[in-house]
Amino acid sequence: MQRHYLFALLAPVFWSISGVTVRLMESANHWQINFYRSGSLALFAIIVLLIRYRGRVGSVFQLAGWKAGLAGAFVGLAMICNIFALTHTTVANATLLMASGPLVAAVIGHYVLGERTRWGTWLAIIIAIVGITVMVGGNWHTAGWVGDLVALLGVSFFGCYAVALRLGRTRDMTPAIVYAGVVGALVGLLMSTTMQSGLLIPVQDLLLCVMLGVCQIGIGGLLFIAAAQTVPAVELTLYALAEPMLAPLWTWIGVGEVPTRSTFIGGALLMSALVVHTRSARKKEAS
Repeated sequence: MQRHYLFALLAPVFWSISGVTVRLMESANHWQINFYRSGSLALFAIIVLLIRYRGRVGSVFQLAGWKAGLAGAFVGLAMICNIFALTHTTVANATLLMASGPLVAAVIGHYVLGERTRWGTWLAIIIAIVGITVMVGGNWHTAGWVGDLVALLGVSFFGCYAVALRLGRTRDMTPAIVYAGVVGALVGLLMSTTMQSGLLIPVQDLLLCVMLGVCQIGIGGLLFIAAAQTVPAVELTLYALAEPMLAPLWTWIGVGEVPTRSTFIGGALLMSALVVHTRSARKKEAS
């Protein structure tokens, strides 16, 4: 039990390294990063499944079925948007905007799954909209607003991913991670070829991409899945808030990127909204 709480604490630490890692790359563009990160993630997930199930991997994919494929497609698209956002806006904006995923999932779950949404969550959504408006509006005079909008698109995909996972919650949905890696790698390959940038990148960038696939998403995701076995969902959401707080910190320490005032204000509103949402979810579980 205590070990699972440790896993819940460590998972966001792994997730939070994406921004500074992308900033440390020499020349790889977002499509190349997506190809290598997603490809290494898919291979890592397959190896984990082989170790866990050995000769029964095929049956795991079969039992997960189309729901895992749907979830994988959504999170794969969210990953693509995440890297694009990180390369087109500040790390703080990208990670804070992506952190609003639980609120989007709550709205989609309300209409698609018929899940009851408490008034506290609706209040959180209103606060989040104000915070997002402040953050995006603060970037409107720069090219960063494009990355902000793509981050919001990624949040929508992530919300759909969370709902798809709930549809398949009675099965092992690890195959969704494999599908996500395949989707991201295929899109990265297609776009790199179409834009004639190719897949040739410096060795340093390649190693950093693999680290993102294996450590940032792969190990971070496995730790979070393990934590979910005993740690309540509401507490997991609170632990996950460490990612948008740590990511800008690592980027500031690593490359000196300082968030703007609008990011601080909008981010504070957004984090407040997530706390309100979490408290509302806790009351929902208790009732």
